[in-house]
Amino acid sequence: MLVSLPIIGYISDRWGRKPALVLSSTLLGVIGTLKAFSVSYEMYVLVEFLETVAGASAFPAAYILTIELLGQDKRVLTTAFLGIMLVLGGLAFALLARTFQYWRTFILVAYPPSVLILVYIYLLPESIRWLLSKGRKEEAVEIIMNAAKLNKVTLSEETMRQLQEEKVKPTDDKKVEEEEGLWTQVLHSPIIMKRLAICSWWWMTCTFVFYGLAINSVALAGDKYTNYMLVVSVEIIAVVTNALVLDRVGRKPTLLVAYCVCGVACVALTFVPESLPWLSTCLYLLGKVAITQAFSGIYMYTSELFPTHARHSLLGFCSMVGRIGSIIAPQMPLAALYVSWLPSVLFGGAALIAGALMLTTPETLNTRLPDSIREAEDIAQQGKSKTNHMEMDVK
Repeated sequence: MLVSLPIIGYISDRWGRKPALVLSSTLLGVIGTLKAFSVSYEMYVLVEFLETVAGASAFPAAYILTIELLGQDKRVLTTAFLGIMLVLGGLAFALLARTFQYWRTFILVAYPPSVLILVYIYLLPESIRWLLSKGRKEEAVEIIMNAAKLNKVTLSEETMRQLQEEKVKPTDDKKVEEEEGLWTQVLHSPIIMKRLAICSWWWMTCTFVFYGLAINSVALAGDKYTNYMLVVSVEIIAVVTNALVLDRVGRKPTLLVAYCVCGVACVALTFVPESLPWLSTCLYLLGKVAITQAFSGIYMYTSELFPTHARHSLLGFCSMVGRIGSIIAPQMPLAALYVSWLPSVLFGGAALIAGALMLTTPETLNTRLPDSIREAEDIAQQGKSKTNHMEMDVK
């Protein structure tokens, strides 16, 4: 995934969200199916690596395309819906694994359907926001007109006039950004660099704790397939909670509480006596729900902090760095053999640090997605301006 995310992120920002999604998903199905024909362990591992390079970015590509197609008021609902789809995918994975326990058969059943994503070339529109950021206004207008016709919506005369105008000259900010490389722009912006570092820690924490707890689930007493399905199922609680609070309470308070609850629950596990296994299970599930809530929300929050022309690349960079956490997570059961309380303390400590860092970034509730570096930098100022206006209204 360290290799995959920057590659597909670049493809997405350079050639479009739809090509990145279709390419990633179909290659996942084709290359993944080859594992069933492995003749050695080395071949299996090589194909597994290539499969992940191709398919690891399918969800980020789908997520970014979806939020850019829908309006500001649909972001939370979109995140919740996609989160529920992930849960259903996890449950389907466990059911298929239980039904087809011979690994070659399982692969031949699970992977080939991914090739059907090829029909998305004809069914799925490109991101309007991405098209406009690339100056491809005619294609964007065509998608808007088709959407209006499909939804039986009559566009206002003002909207029609704006759509039919000649291509608007780019602002000075966008001219500069078009002439400079992506990472040159990022390196020249201390605000974006700081934001990138903080977001990377959030992602590392999410993958470290999320996958660490998931790995431990199959080691619990009872049937491993059932345990996995139960741990995946509780993620619905986190997704539904986010759907209810992110647009009401805000991104920062929601994620701050999620990280802190997860941190406290994980640290508290070290103090539970062995005579109270039910309490350990409750704290374990509470930590899993909280980190899932943070993981689900961090996708949306990160995408709202970065500009359109670099959104997938920077989101991919954060997710790429975050994979350090998922690389370390499988080592935690080994660490527990030497120091039993160490994994829980590391999980909890990482989450609490992530919660503290949440205090250093701007709130993005009710803000439009930024299209340029300057607009992304100004999100904090927008938040301060809203606060000042509210204080003046109160006075």
